[in-house]
Amino acid sequence: MRKTLASTAVVKGIGLHTGAPSVMTFKPADNGITFLRTDLPNAQPILAHVSQVGSTLRGTNLKNQTAEVWTVEHVLSALHALGITDVAVEMDGPEPPVTDGASDVYVDTLLAAGLKDLQSEQPVLNIKHKITYSSGNIVYTAEPADKLTFTFLFLHKHPLVARQEYTLEFTPEHYKNEISRARTFGFEEELAFLKAHGLAKGGNLENAVIVGKDKFINELRYPDELVRHKILDLVGDLSLTGRKLPPLKITCTCGGHKHNVIFAKILLANSEDK
Repeated sequence: MRKTLASTAVVKGIGLHTGAPSVMTFKPADNGITFLRTDLPNAQPILAHVSQVGSTLRGTNLKNQTAEVWTVEHVLSALHALGITDVAVEMDGPEPPVTDGASDVYVDTLLAAGLKDLQSEQPVLNIKHKITYSSGNIVYTAEPADKLTFTFLFLHKHPLVARQEYTLEFTPEHYKNEISRARTFGFEEELAFLKAHGLAKGGNLENAVIVGKDKFINELRYPDELVRHKILDLVGDLSLTGRKLPPLKITCTCGGHKHNVIFAKILLANSEDK
């Protein structure tokens, strides 16, 4: 069944990239997941769907003709992991609060608000054969299986994180325990570039893992925290299909937001709807 919230939930903080303060209010709804910029007088709700993705520069941004919201993947990841299909998200700034750089604050806040079943079923992504998408060294696959799993292989030239691989059996409990606390990350050498381009203004050692030249600048929550966060992002981006993911084996090598969204569109196009 489709699910919404039993009561209103609120998360406050600053945005990861904009650094702008934002109060995000989640309200029960029955028309999908929407984002409304309450700080813009003429803004209309933006549907959380691949058709509304405006850009994927260091995050997944949604837009319509009246407004844009930045970096929604952590919020969407938490919603999808809890099976929440319908919620009206109001925000008085351009970007969700980064909280601790992961999705656990959202998971805990939403669970505290309570979940409520709606009287209709969410359509299923009906994948009947193996789907493959690749671009250079980036490869995605999805194929029917007996349970839903995500496997991510993260490869990087930096010796501290040269190869990390993780498989998640996707259930609310496994996601909460294994994935939701994995923080976003960046490399120390990139920070000046990001800030020069108006990004990572809200990033700090409290909400991001910083990989230095020869050490991690802050303490890790998991030895393989980076690849776990990549799964967190992937879950959020694939939720933009607007469909329930059936038992599938989903794998990704070296992917990111841009290619996550492309793969979501491919999956939608290959759904054998009855």
